[in-house]
This record gives sequence, C-alpha cells and structure tokens, in this order.
Amino acid sequence: MGSGTQTKVLIIGAGKAGRLLDRDIAARHRNVTVLGFVDDAPDGRADVVGMISDLPMLLQKFQVGELVIALPSADGATIRRILLTVAKSTAEVRMVPREQHVLRHNAVTYAGLREVGPDDFLGRPIVKRNLRTVERFYTDKRVLVTGGAGSIGAEIVQQLLALGVRHVSVYDHSEYACYLLEQFLRERRVGRRRYSIIIGSVTAPAKVAATLRRVRPDIVFHAAAYKHVHLMEDNCDEAVLTNIFGTKTMADAARAEGVRRFVFISTDKVVHPTSVMGASKLLAEHYIQSLPAGRTGFSIVRFGNVINSHGSVLPLFERQIREHRYITLTSMKMRRYFMSIREAAELVILSGTRVTRGDIFVLDMGDLISLKEVATCLIRSKNLRPEIDVRLRVVGRRPGEKMVEELFTERERDRMVRTSLPHVWQLRRSDELPREALQQTLERLQPLAEAGASRRVRAILAESFPSLQR
Repeated sequence: MGSGTQTKVLIIGAGKAGRLLDRDIAARHRNVTVLGFVDDAPDGRADVVGMISDLPMLLQKFQVGELVIALPSADGATIRRILLTVAKSTAEVRMVPREQHVLRHNAVTYAGLREVGPDDFLGRPIVKRNLRTVERFYTDKRVLVTGGAGSIGAEIVQQLLALGVRHVSVYDHSEYACYLLEQFLRERRVGRRRYSIIIGSVTAPAKVAATLRRVRPDIVFHAAAYKHVHLMEDNCDEAVLTNIFGTKTMADAARAEGVRRFVFISTDKVVHPTSVMGASKLLAEHYIQSLPAGRTGFSIVRFGNVINSHGSVLPLFERQIREHRYITLTSMKMRRYFMSIREAAELVILSGTRVTRGDIFVLDMGDLISLKEVATCLIRSKNLRPEIDVRLRVVGRRPGEKMVEELFTERERDRMVRTSLPHVWQLRRSDELPREALQQTLERLQPLAEAGASRRVRAILAESFPSLQR
C-alpha cells in the first residue's frame, strides 16, 4: 500500500496477541485503521464486531483491505476454517508469529506480520514433549541414517545432532542430495567430526556390511525407500529391490554387526495396499517382524503425508500456482493425513528409545483433510482467489492411488495401545505373513526383480495382497 492509502484491518482474535497488535498499529501506523476484532468468544466486548462465520459479511460491509489472524496457538483446523470462509475475498490475509515468539518477546508488531504457510493450515497443536529423557538416551550414541539426505532423513539428522549424539553417519545414494545436506550443515557450523556422509545403496550387501563395521552405529534409522506411487507402478522391480530387499539387507547387516536398535520408516500406504509401493513396504514390515529375538531391537514407524517433503503434493501445488495459475487434483473427494517434517522426524527418534520386537508406532494424525481444501487454503494463503485467480482441474486417479488413506486395519485397531508419548500409539505385532510363506515369496521375487521382470513381480505381490488386484 502507498503511504497515502488508508488500510482497513480486521483482527481475528481478541486475546493478548490481538490487543498487542492493535496497540502497535495505533502507536506506529497512522495509515492503518483497525475496524475491530473477530472472535468466536466475544465475552461482551464492544470492539468485537462478529465471529469467524460472519467474515464474508464483515469484509463486504467494511470494505476490509487486510485480515490479520492474531491466533498464535491456533491449530490447522482453525486456520483452514478461516481461509475457507474468506476464500472468495480480495482482502490480504496475514498472521502473527507463532506462540513461542509472542511469549518470548511479549510483543506483536504490524511490521512483523507474516504470510500464512502450509504448516499453519495443516498443522496440529504443538505437542510439548520432555526431551531431557530423549537427550539422555541419545547422548554419546553413534547413529546411521539411510536415506539421510532426503527430506525426512535430513530432518532426522539435524534433530539427532541437536540432541547431542556423538556421531551421525548419513548413508544415501544421491550425490546431489548429500552435497546439499553437507552445505547446509557447514553453513550452520556443525563440526565435521560430528557427522560423515557416505554415498551408497542399501541394495549393495557388501557395501552395507562394510559400512556398519566401520562406523559401528548403536542405532540405525532406515529411511531409504522409493515413495512415489505412480512411478513405482511402472517400475515394480526397483520398488521391490529397494523397499523390500534393501530393507532386508540393512536389517540383516544390523543383526550381524550387533546394532542395538533398528527403526524402519514405513507408510500409511501399507494398509490394504492398492499400489506396488504400499505392497513393497508392507512386505518389508512383515520381514522386520519375522526376525527372531536377539541383540538388535526392531521397531517400525508408520505415518501419512509429510508436509513439504520432496515430491509431496504441497511443492507441486505451489509450483503450479506460480507457473500455470491452476492446480491439478486427482479428485475433489480425495483425502489425506498430513504431518510436518519436524513431527515425522521426532516420532522416528522417539521410537528409537523403545525396545520392541517389530512393534509399530503410529502417530495420531488427527482428521483426514480433503485435497480440495488443501488447494483452496494454499491459493488463499498466497492472497489469490480459488477458481478466480487460480483454477482447480480434476485429472483423475493415477494407477495405485487411493481416494482415502488409512493408518491401520480393523484387526490392527484392536491391538493398538496408548504409549506414554503424547499422541503416539503402539501396535503390538501386526498381521505378518507366516514366516515360511514370507520366505517363499521373497525367494520368488528376488530373481524376477533383479531381471527387471516388473509384470511378474507385480503378479506375485498381488498373490500376497489381494487389495493390489483392484
């Protein structure tokens, strides 16, 4: 806005953050007029002009130029509700910093307002965990992270370094991703003795065994995997080689080398799998659970879509908005679970402190969210209008995609128990295949996958998981 233009502002939230912002605007910004507050709990205050549901009427009535969300501790559902309510409005939408910033500085300024981001409208209430116990567990430990240069793996690496581990070994096949991670750690002045970067494949048994003997990790986090559903439908052989036999190679080597803990990162796509990716990860889960008790404790972490991870839907939507002014949707009815990269890595690290024999840890991911709502909120957060400035195009389902994801089966639900970790459930031994049947399936799959016989590989997977035949 130009210096001579008067900006009319509505503040959502009449609590402390909203009042601090109002005070700052009155003292420092003569060209900004606060018209009042919007709050669902007005408590009889005269300057509260309405509730969130009243926003369309209020924006039109007062010709509001800017809407400020002054709810620093609001969860994603609340932010989504606001963005969806004002979807067709031309008013600019910004918000105050999150709760920690407000509490630390005891100030909210108009100059310090920021854009609404995906973590705001998809996030859930921040869970405060007691990290002292976790820090004590990881202090002086040596850890290896496969896929450690990927989006989730790199976040695990960063959190482990912050927890004070002695050394983190990053094991990843992507030279470029390893280069980017190394640059990131150097820029943050992480001591070179605290980490090492090893370029290698989880499908190379001799390299894996030699690496574990050399770095002697106490804990292995296995994040390396192929994750793109539609690509793996056309490359079944590679999905099986990496997701199943790469996991088997890592787990077998960990047992042979006396690694104390092994955490396998799985996916919600293993539940009633309709894709080769999901089926391959489910067979890997079954293999982990089939291993006999021994020195190495195994656990599995299962979660849904991770916000802004490499190849996830959010970066795709953002690129489409930027380059094409449209967003492609599989279906207006498709729904997914979402979690932040921070939450995903934290759950993995927490599960590493638990001794189990193949138990599965599942984060309570809240409600399923419509991808149409996600797209609408993302468009509105850019101060654009859905279906006016940015169109939504339905392109149909790709092979292997589900309309709605699940985190566990009905049978698994009966064996879920709460843990002492907030919002984390533990599944006691999943519906693993009988060990002999699993071994036979693996023996049939390996030579076919190595020969690149994708169609025959898919047929064998479908024998084990009838849902794949749909």
